Amino acid sequence: MARLLALALTLLLTGAAYEGHALYRSTAHQALLADPAQIEVNDQTAPALVVAKAYDLAQHGDKQEAARLYGTLLYQDDAQLRAKARYNLGTLYLGEAAKLWNAKGVLEYARVATWVGAAKENLREALRLNPEDWNARYNLEYAHRITPPPKELDKSDFKASKGSVYATIPCLPGGGP
Repeated sequence: MARLLALALTLLLTGAAYEGHALYRSTAHQALLADPAQIEVNDQTAPALVVAKAYDLAQHGDKQEAARLYGTLLYQDDAQLRAKARYNLGTLYLGEAAKLWNAKGVLEYARVATWVGAAKENLREALRLNPEDWNARYNLEYAHRITPPPKELDKSDFKASKGSVYATIPCLPGGGP
């Protein structure tokens, strides 16, 4: 009987220690979420903390590092986390495209088209992972609306003559057998 009581007490103390450690870890995460600038990102950092750090970096202007951190979350097992990372990454790219389009217009056609293309790709993937995400749906529609029109090609000033047309034909049929 004493052995059974000792075993039960040991299990109870082990469970209490485990729950105490979980509570400590949760409290530490909550403190870091309150001040994301204090988060140090490494391989052991919880994904929720990585999202908070990336969002904080994006809000304070370090969009490149934020995009890198979101990129580390794209291959997690949790589909909901991947959808959130794709949405945030697409929104980040879309914001950059809109800012550049409003500031420079067609003068920055190539960069705007690249940002919008990356935004569309990430927002489509976010919708594939979470079809009920209306924010991603709205941002994807906005990305389609601000997509710059196709750049017109310069008109060719080639002037053909009858002789030059035959010179450009690679092969003339040789006739029948």
